[in-house]
Amino acid sequence: MRSDTFKEQEKISLIEVLIELPYFIAVVFMAVFSGSLILILDAFETAGVITQSGMSFGLSRKLQGSGEFQYDYGMGKIEAFGGFVSAILLFAGLLITLIFSVGELLAPSAAGNILLWAVFLKIFSVVLDIWLYLKQVGAAKSIDSNFMKSNVINSGKVLAFDSVALFTISIAYFFREFPHIEYVEPVICIACVVWFAVAGIKNMKNIIPDLLDRTLGEKEQLQILKRVTEISGGIEGFEGIRTRRSGHLVYIDLLVSFKSGETYGEILELIDKFDKSVKSVLPDSVCAVVISAPRYGE
Repeated sequence: MRSDTFKEQEKISLIEVLIELPYFIAVVFMAVFSGSLILILDAFETAGVITQSGMSFGLSRKLQGSGEFQYDYGMGKIEAFGGFVSAILLFAGLLITLIFSVGELLAPSAAGNILLWAVFLKIFSVVLDIWLYLKQVGAAKSIDSNFMKSNVINSGKVLAFDSVALFTISIAYFFREFPHIEYVEPVICIACVVWFAVAGIKNMKNIIPDLLDRTLGEKEQLQILKRVTEISGGIEGFEGIRTRRSGHLVYIDLLVSFKSGETYGEILELIDKFDKSVKSVLPDSVCAVVISAPRYGE
């Protein structure tokens, strides 16, 4: 089920990249010739979507695995890096859009006829967004994964923005003869800039720590130590634990020595018991036991 889910995610991400690339070229063309503020912001937002979809495609291939061996170490960092690059592109777009929006408020201009083509383009985009969002929701239901959940959230954000963009462009074109209608687009763009900026800052707060290895908090460390007592009957010496986060996974190393009379089978049984006990409180944990030589003469 896990492999099938990530294979489905791979297909979704590939479709998104293949569609968004020509869409990006079309949006840049229309933004340049129409001067539409919302299309300028759309171009940067689409560049971020392409980056994240490309990362999602690569991650989905890596995470498919055979079931016997699953290599996903560092995947959280790659996912976070994709989000970081997308956020940088978006923040650059927000700054440029804000500057142009203020300029448009001071010296407004009328909408051009090319915006009619932009309306048709955005209708297609919104229909595609709805389909992709439903596909992401369906894929995420089959597995409990932060990676899949983040794809659903990103698809929802894209759908919300494209819907606002379609509304804004439609108003700017079809009501272009109305007085003061030229102020609608820059005002909506400034509102979008504020919304994206707030969401982007919150997202960056989550992304930056995931780019670094972090130790667990005191509460979680105490939970792990409590689990050590459950296997203490076979332990000769306890050297400590090492913990760190990488993306949504928690890596735990238990440093112990076992009694000299313990058999290999008994040691494996204790290790398995510790692993299951830790996973009961930290489901996304990867446990390893580092065995050192027993201490004598102490």
